[in-house]
Order: sequence, then C-alpha cells, then structure tokens
Amino acid sequence: MDIEIVPAQTDDAISLVEIYNLSFYSDYIKYSKCPRYNRTEDSMVKTIRNNFVYKILFADKLIGAISVKPLSDTDFFLGALCVIPKYAHRGIGTKAMRFLDSEFANAKHWALETPSDKTENHHFYKKFGYEITKKYTVDDIEISYFERWV
Repeated sequence: MDIEIVPAQTDDAISLVEIYNLSFYSDYIKYSKCPRYNRTEDSMVKTIRNNFVYKILFADKLIGAISVKPLSDTDFFLGALCVIPKYAHRGIGTKAMRFLDSEFANAKHWALETPSDKTENHHFYKKFGYEITKKYTVDDIEISYFERWV
C-alpha cells in the first residue's frame, strides 16, 4: 500500500476534523463522548499550530492523521493516530508508528492514552513496546496510560 505521511498545515483543519470524526465516531457512540470527535475548526488549527500534526495519505487521498504533543526535546505524547475505518487493518498504523520512530529519532520517552476496554488498541501499542503504567477514570471511562522508553 502506497502510504505517504506529510506535515499538516492550518488550511487542512476542516479536512482533519472530518478524518477525526470518521475515525472516532464509534468511540463517540460507545462512550457518548470522545474528545477527538466533533472538534471545531479553530481547535484543530490550534492543535496544528502547537503540535506536530501529520496527514496520512493513500493515493493522494487523506485517510488518517497523527498528532504528537512535544513535552520536551525528548519526551512526546501521542495525542492521536487515526485511520478512517474503511482503511483499517491494512498495516497503515504500523507504517505510522515506524514513521514516528524515524521522524522523532531523538525521542527517549513516549506516552499515550486509550480507553481500557479498547483491547485492540492495547495489542497494537504493545507491539511497539508500550506498556500500561497507570489507569484512571475520566467522565466514567476507564483510561489506560501507556508509556515507552527508547
């Protein structure tokens, strides 16, 4: 699969909101809330300006996104890695994770969070060396906090 990952620009905000909505709709339905679902254009513009945001393209079509929040020069938080469901289970997430390792070669520590009952996500992140270091509840949803030291 010919995947390209490129930096997002602020004029991509509306398209990225659509990708997030398609990607996180099932979470919104399941939990009745999801911070990545139904974002405003303004909030996405702020995310693009304050983080490393990438578009995932397949045959020049936007199919996913990655958002990385820098916590320091070597410490990063993976805020989102999403692929619209139509393109899931094709190795795109794996390519995105390899891209992050290459793009952030200076990283010493990564963190991310995902609902505790999303076992498919857990399996995926554990393949790349992430481990659950704590659990907590946000709005009645149990969250697993994953970390990886490089």
